[in-house]
Amino acid sequence: MSDVYRINRILVPVDGSEFSRHAAEHAVQLAQALGPAAPAGPPTELIFLHVVDSQIVEQLAQQRRDGEPEVRDRLFEQGRVYLRDVAQLAVAHDVPHTEDVQEGDPCAVICDTAVARDVGLIVMGKIGRRGARRILVGSITRRVIECCDRAVLVVSGPPAA
Repeated sequence: MSDVYRINRILVPVDGSEFSRHAAEHAVQLAQALGPAAPAGPPTELIFLHVVDSQIVEQLAQQRRDGEPEVRDRLFEQGRVYLRDVAQLAVAHDVPHTEDVQEGDPCAVICDTAVARDVGLIVMGKIGRRGARRILVGSITRRVIECCDRAVLVVSGPPAA
């Protein structure tokens, strides 16, 4: 495979939905298939990212008696749980990975992380969490496709049970 087409890092945004987990499964399989960059080079690395939406932090803090720091802490912990789940997929398949939780506008954070970490591909689920979040996260995928200068692989959904 030519180095021009070599993907050294894949960014995998996760939101805890079945769809983002399925996208993570695809990313693990893809990283395995790509293998090392050169015969003795490093394997493709996965970067699992969860973004705590700063607008949701503010809205939840206003609706509850908890202060903003408590809401933020809960959302960050929830994100770490999501990341541990998908990280187990990478560990089980011996794929190098990192886990990161950040706060901000999800689209901007995903695009900024892709550039900062020099990823060659972003792998995302087509639809995110159910309900209002489902609409919002689906919109995030669309915005990333429109705004980011990196290739984006959209995984349509988990297989029917």
